[in-house]
Amino acid sequence: MATDPQTQSSTDQSSNPPGDPQTQSAQSNPSIPLTMIKNPLEDPSNPYFLHHGDNPGNTLVSQPLTGQDNYTSWSRAMLLAISVKNKIGFLDGSISKPSISDPVLHTAWIRNNNMVISWILNSVSKEISSSILYDESASTIWSDLKAKLCLSWVHLWRC
Repeated sequence: MATDPQTQSSTDQSSNPPGDPQTQSAQSNPSIPLTMIKNPLEDPSNPYFLHHGDNPGNTLVSQPLTGQDNYTSWSRAMLLAISVKNKIGFLDGSISKPSISDPVLHTAWIRNNNMVISWILNSVSKEISSSILYDESASTIWSDLKAKLCLSWVHLWRC
């Protein structure tokens, strides 16, 4: 089935970040209606998208992290919850902080990273919370918790 080149071009642009040269050229191209270009911050499949139900007060898991004794089950539950929200890249560091030269994406990254940090803080004990409160990225917090609490060789393969 043949597709209209205009439609195909605008579809291809929808996954590009706002500062991307292809998106900018599409926005400056009068043959592509601006209504057909999707903002990645409004695309539910994009990790920078925040749903109106996502808020920093959400608790994503039923049992808070208390220490080494429940780290493995807590981390698995958190990974599941964060993956449903399409934010795994903020935990594993695969979504790195964009340059300040792209203010839209930079601000979106800060907002999403802070949201994930809030979800982590709401899901750990007060003692653990105080030790991670001032870390600046969710991936740093995640790797610090793993390094501190996943010490047992028996559980290492699950961490």
